[in-house]
Order: sequence, then C-alpha cells, then structure tokens
Amino acid sequence: MYRIYTRRSRRLRFFSSFIPLVLILVVGGFIGNRIIQNSNKGNETILGEANQIANVVQNETKNENENTIINNIENSTTDNNIENSVNSNTSGNNDNNVINEDKPNDNKTEDNKTDDNTIKNNNKVKFDSSVAFIGDSRTQGFIMYNGLKEVEDYSYIGLMVDTAITKEFIKTNDGNKITLLQDMKNKKIDRVYIMLGVNELGWSYPQVFKAKYEELIDEIRKVKPECNIYVQSIIPMTKSKSDSDKIYNNKNVAKFNKLVEEVAEEKNVTYLDVKSVLVNKDGCLPEEASPDGVHIDKSYCEKWLNYLKNNP
Repeated sequence: MYRIYTRRSRRLRFFSSFIPLVLILVVGGFIGNRIIQNSNKGNETILGEANQIANVVQNETKNENENTIINNIENSTTDNNIENSVNSNTSGNNDNNVINEDKPNDNKTEDNKTDDNTIKNNNKVKFDSSVAFIGDSRTQGFIMYNGLKEVEDYSYIGLMVDTAITKEFIKTNDGNKITLLQDMKNKKIDRVYIMLGVNELGWSYPQVFKAKYEELIDEIRKVKPECNIYVQSIIPMTKSKSDSDKIYNNKNVAKFNKLVEEVAEEKNVTYLDVKSVLVNKDGCLPEEASPDGVHIDKSYCEKWLNYLKNNP
C-alpha cells in the first residue's frame, strides 16, 4: 500500500508541477498572438494613413502644377497682348497716328475738313537728306523717335551755340571728325532747323548767347547761302523740374526764348514756336511728356514733328 501511494503521490506531484507550465505556455501563446494581431492591425492602420497622406500630397502637387501651368499660360497671353498692343501702336505711319490723335471727332464740319486737308498737304513735306537739324540731346531724341534716318543729323549731347561752330563731332568716311559747318559745305541742304539753348541756361551773360547764336547763323549762310534757316523755341521743363532747379527752370527758358525771337527777327530767319504745341495751360511741359522733366518722350516728339510739317 505504501508503495502504491507513493507512486500515486509522485505522479500527482509531477502533473501538478507540469500543468501550471502548460497553462503558462498556452496563456502566453494566446497573449502573444493577440499582441501580434494588434501590431499587424496597427501597422495596417499606419500604412493606410500613410497612403492617404501620400494621395493627398500627390493630388495637391498635381493641382499646384496645374495652377502653375494655367498661370504661365495666362501670363504668356498677357505679355503677348501687351507686345501686340505696342506693335500695333508703333506700326505703320507714326505721322498718321499723330494726325488721327489731333482730329476732334469723326463728324467733320467744313472747318475741320479744311484743317485736315491742310495737314495732308503738309505731310507731303519731306524730311530727307536736304534737311538738316542742329541741336542737343533733345534733337537727338526727336530724330530717333520720329525715325528721320535720311536727314542730316547735326545733333550732339551738350551742344551749345558756341560749340556748334567749333566742335568736331561729325565722322567722315575715312574715320576723321570735322565740324558740322565743314560737313554741311559738301551737302545739298535746303533747310536747316536749329534748337539750342537748354545747356546755355546757366550762362551768366545771356547777351553772349544771343551773339553766338547770330554768329552760328552767319556761318551757316557762308556755306549754304540759299538755304532756309528755322530757329525753334526752347521747350520748357515740366513744373516739377522747373520748381526744383535754380538753372533749368521755365523762368530762364522764357528769358532765353525772348533772345531767340530777337535773333530770328534781326537775322531775318523763321522763328518756330514749337513750345506752343507741347506745353499745358500753365506753360509747362506736361509731367507725362518727359521722364526726367527735360527730355521729350516719343508721343511729344511726334507732335513736334507734326508742328514742323504744318509750318514749312
């Protein structure tokens, strides 16, 4: 009996010690499996969220690229419109553009018809190689903006009534430089237009300006005794420029223009009041007509040319 009991006791002790181990393994396996499943679900959730974010970013990028393309197309179209507008405004006959601008309306009265005919007739006046212009940088701009490529260009930056006689700035075919009077001597010139005086506004003795202007006219007549000489009024400054400058102001311009008129009368040459078609009611160059208050923009250079055509 004792042996049998002992054997049973040993068996019970063995199973009693083994069962907890099995339970631990089973429970541990179950818990581990749940953890793995939850982990996989978490990974799937993270991957799903990541895919959603990627799709949103991709869509936003696509939309941004599409917007960029649309903006580029719109900008390109705008630039082309601007360019086409500029080309259409500058193409064709600039003189006709000025004439159309001067017409008050399309319903012409008899007086308007007469004026238009006068303009058309005067537009036949040619500004070719038989015409010479003497002047400073303002005249340079006038010739350039109006495309007067055939005229004899005797303009020079900073030119004055005294240096116009002596300065050697005309290039010859052999590369040398001569005065405008030397060059004029060998050219067939019928008309000479002069506009000088801006650079002389600071001269202390205005009468010297008048004397040198008369001397220039005398020298031109020596080389071209048969040509017609036109002296043009000095164009005033804009109000902002005039009010801010002690020298280049409209008070001085008015004083020197009086001297130019005296020169024209005493030397029996034609005085052209160019300023009359360029200034506003205050006698100033309009602000929009000049980038710096002194030099004239393209549209006002065209008005200047139109005035010359109407006063041949």
